Amino acid sequence: MKQLSVLMAAALAFAPMALAAAAPAGSAVDPVTGEATQGKPKDAAAAPAAATSTAKPGAPAEAAPAAAPQKVDPKLFDQALQDYFGGSPKEAAAKLFTFTENVPATDENYAWAQFFLAKSLIDLGLRHAGAVYLARIARERTNPAVLPKALAELQTLTDLPHDERMIDEQVFGALDLGFLPEDIAGYAHYQQGLVDLKVGNERWANTHFAKLVPGSPEHSRAKYALLVTRLKTNKKDLPKEMIDEFFELAKDHNLTLDARNDAMLAVARLRYEQKDYAGALQAYDLVKLPALDPGRATLYLEEAWTRYQLGQIHAAMGILTTLDAPSFRDEFLPDKYILRAFVYRDLCHYLPAKRAAKELTRRFADSLETLRERDDLTQDPRLRRAASSHGQTKRAERFLNSVELEGERLGRYAGTFGERFFSYLTRLYDLARAEAMRVFQQRLEESVREEADKLLRAAEQVRLMEYEVGLKLYERIKKGSKLVVNIEEAALEPNQVAFRFKEEYWNDELRSYRFSLKSRCIEETAQ
Repeated sequence: MKQLSVLMAAALAFAPMALAAAAPAGSAVDPVTGEATQGKPKDAAAAPAAATSTAKPGAPAEAAPAAAPQKVDPKLFDQALQDYFGGSPKEAAAKLFTFTENVPATDENYAWAQFFLAKSLIDLGLRHAGAVYLARIARERTNPAVLPKALAELQTLTDLPHDERMIDEQVFGALDLGFLPEDIAGYAHYQQGLVDLKVGNERWANTHFAKLVPGSPEHSRAKYALLVTRLKTNKKDLPKEMIDEFFELAKDHNLTLDARNDAMLAVARLRYEQKDYAGALQAYDLVKLPALDPGRATLYLEEAWTRYQLGQIHAAMGILTTLDAPSFRDEFLPDKYILRAFVYRDLCHYLPAKRAAKELTRRFADSLETLRERDDLTQDPRLRRAASSHGQTKRAERFLNSVELEGERLGRYAGTFGERFFSYLTRLYDLARAEAMRVFQQRLEESVREEADKLLRAAEQVRLMEYEVGLKLYERIKKGSKLVVNIEEAALEPNQVAFRFKEEYWNDELRSYRFSLKSRCIEETAQ
C-alpha cells in the first residue's frame, strides 16, 4: 500500500504538466485542478502582471499586438470607384485605403484598388504618395493586367520632379522586360541603359539601347545620353564625327527643346575648342529660344568670348552689356568681368580694365572670404545658388521643394482621410522629405566645390590682369609713336535702326546690343 500511494502521488504531480502539454492552442491550464480551459481565463491578465512585478516603476509597457485586419464589405471597392469616376477623389482615396489595408494581396481587386488609390492621390496633388503606390504595384506584380497601366502612369510622372531612385532605378531599372508592351519596354530599356552608363559600363548600355525602336523618343534620348557620357569621360582626342552627331540630334524633334539646345551648345563648344570660332558662332546663332525669353546667361557669355576671339570687340562688349540686365544679375558669371577687362586692355583703356577686374573681387567678396576662412561653402548664398541652377543638384532641389509643398497640401485632407490614413501619409512624407534633403545636400556639396573652383580661377586671373595693366600704365611711350588705326564698325543698313542705350533692356533686343569704344593704343614705329 505504501508503494501504491507513492505511485499515485507521482501521477498526480505530473498530471497537470501532461494536461498542459496536451491542451490545444489558445487554451489555459488551471493551476489547481490541472484541467485545460478553453479561451482566455478570467484572471489571465494577472499572470503577466505577476511576472513583471519586479520591473522598475515607470518602465515602458510592451507594445500591444497589431490589430487584426477588419473585414470589409466587397461593395466598398465599387463605392470607391463610383466616387472616383464621379469626381470625388477625396472620398474615393479614403475608401480605397481602407479596402487595401483589410483585404489580402491575393484579392482580385487588391491591385486595382492600389491603382485607383494612386490615381486619386495624384488628382489631389499628392504625386509622390501616388507614385509610392504605383511603385508598389510594379514591385508586387499581383495582377498582370494592372502592371502596364501603373508603369504608364509612372512614366508620365518622370516628366515632373520625382524620386529618381524609387522610379528610375528601383522600378524601371529593375524590370523584367519580357512581358511588357513595346512602349513601356522601350522606356525601361532606356532607363536600364542609363543606369549602366552611370556605373561606366557602356557595353551593357549599348545592349539595352540596341533594342530601342529607331525613330522613337527613347532612341533619340539614348543617343544623346551616350554622346554626353563620351564627351564627359574622354575630352581629349574626340572624333570629328561627334560634332556631326550632336548637330543631327539638335534637329531631332523627338527631343525636347532644351535637349536640342544643349546638343547645339555642345556643337558650338566643340568647335570653339578646335578654334573654329566662325563655326561656333553659327552654332550659337542656331540655338532656339522661346519668344520673349530672356535666354541663358551662359549662352550669351560663351557667344561673347567667341566674338572676342573673332575680333568683334564691339559686339562682345554689347553682349556683356546684355548680361547686366536685371534678368541676369543673380547669375554666377565670374568670367564676365575677366572678358570685359580683356576688351579694355586690348583697346588700351587701362584704368577701366583695372576697374573691371577689381569688380569681380568686389562683387564676390563674401564668397571669396568664405573660401579663405574655409567655412561651409553650402551656406554661401552665391555659391549655393550657382550650384543649384543646373544638373543633378537642380533636379534634387526641385524634388525636395515638391515634397515639401505636397506635405503642406496634405493638411487639407486631415478630416476627409481619417486618422489612420492621414497618419500614414504624414509619416510617408516625413520620410520622403528627410531622404530628399539628404540627397540634395550630398549633390549640393559636390556641385558647390566646382563653382568655388571657377571663382578661384577667375580671382587668380584678376590678379594677373592687375599686374599686367599696372605695367602698361607705367610703360614709356617711345618717340615717333602714333595711334593705332581704330577698327570701324560696318555701317547700318537701311532696314536697321539704332538707338542710344539708356539702360533699358528688352528681351527681344538682348542679342543685338553693340558697344562703341575707340582704341587708345599706340603703335611704336620709332627706331
